[in-house]
Amino acid sequence: VNIRWKHQEDEFTDFNTEYLIPHLESTRGPKLAVADVNKDGLDDFFVCGAKGQPGCLMIQTKDGKFINSDTAVFSKNKSGEGVDAVFFDANNDGNPDLYVVSGGNEYEDGNPGLADHLYLNDGKGNLSAEKVGFNEPVNALPSILTNKSCVAVADINKDGYQDIFVGGLADAKNYGYPQSSYLLLNDGEAGFKVADESVISLKETGMVTSSSFADINNDGWMDLIVTGEWMPVKIFINNKGFFKASEIPQSTGLWQAIYITDVNGDGYKDILAGNWGHNSKLYAGKNGPLKLYINDFDHNGSVDQIMTYNIHGEEYPFLAKDQLEPDLPVLKKAHLTYGEVAGKTAQFMLGDLFKDYKELKAETLSSSCFLNDGKGSLSADKAGFKRTELPDELQLAPLFAFTSFPYDSSNTYFSAGNFYGVLPYEGRYDAMIPTFFSYHNAQFNVQSNLPFIDGEVRDAKWINYSGGKKVLVIARNNDQLIFLKPIKG
Repeated sequence: VNIRWKHQEDEFTDFNTEYLIPHLESTRGPKLAVADVNKDGLDDFFVCGAKGQPGCLMIQTKDGKFINSDTAVFSKNKSGEGVDAVFFDANNDGNPDLYVVSGGNEYEDGNPGLADHLYLNDGKGNLSAEKVGFNEPVNALPSILTNKSCVAVADINKDGYQDIFVGGLADAKNYGYPQSSYLLLNDGEAGFKVADESVISLKETGMVTSSSFADINNDGWMDLIVTGEWMPVKIFINNKGFFKASEIPQSTGLWQAIYITDVNGDGYKDILAGNWGHNSKLYAGKNGPLKLYINDFDHNGSVDQIMTYNIHGEEYPFLAKDQLEPDLPVLKKAHLTYGEVAGKTAQFMLGDLFKDYKELKAETLSSSCFLNDGKGSLSADKAGFKRTELPDELQLAPLFAFTSFPYDSSNTYFSAGNFYGVLPYEGRYDAMIPTFFSYHNAQFNVQSNLPFIDGEVRDAKWINYSGGKKVLVIARNNDQLIFLKPIKG
């Protein structure tokens, strides 16, 4: 294909404003959205841009090329950072409209650059590929000026209108404190309002990274699955338009992606979930939960984050004394030499300062599948899921993307990841090779991989391509898109 578009990450570095956060939150893009926006039988796609780079709508032509469309519409909002997007019919006119979520972890809450955007499709896309006909209506969305991460769409109350879940990620100045997420109810004319607490309770849901709607308990109503960093996998069961929250026990992790599919063919939806993986100092040799303690420990007006690992019930700071001291200079006075703190616990190192904190944990770092046993109604006290780890080849780095393989009826999936935004001491994660895997005879098996693809994969989606083919589009952070056409099909 003739696409030279490249994701261009901006130069913002999270560590300059939040020195002790575990890793960057500003490099989570780009994400993809796919739909046949002009109804010519060929899929088009939208790819999110970084701050200063507008998102890009690519319209497919009959000869398999792509043309950048409606550039002026999307360029108006390039000061924000699009972190996720989805096509859906917002106003029931039969045309795919576009919702783009804003985030990026750079702007503080209240900044106009954090506004989400709804673009309505006027259905005139057959006139010109360069100008499909998207426009942004005024006041269609409530003003939610917070740092967000993901979007999912479903008709949650069976009124015939598509509603929107938007996940809240992290406060750009206070990483670790759980953020609120939002369910936006559609009035049928592309007008949205935030659902109240009687419909769903999403206040301080957590640091959400991924979400999806699916009918988990096969009752005909779309449930909501949500997870994120230092969070469990949360399931909001939909009871005729009203949600009740549940959590899968012992499921807290550093989750980056979920993908809902019936892995074992039993008729119940399972959850593929991408986590931080095993190829990490955070995992190797540890036998207890990873924890994050948040507080203004030295009372200087800024929030500090202390990450600890667990060995035989004792908690030790992940960062060394010299790495903690720039943000917590009080430690220089408390402990003059390395010998004083060598092999000592976090509680010892911080002494009397270690109190009044918010405590978060990650009980597993394994990328996993949560198999749905289908028992009961999946009430809040019975999640109904059993966790099984994905193969070792999928544990080599944080896993950000899943998708099904369309030419295989035996449940084959594609996965990819990698993550560079960590301190040198932790070491960047670049060992994950995009991998195809499947589920047979009650176990997962690796089928093949794509060793010629490197970089930080953030998304992967199939598109219907010219000539009746399908093409896999792979989106990488700060890099070009990759287009792959399977030999089979």
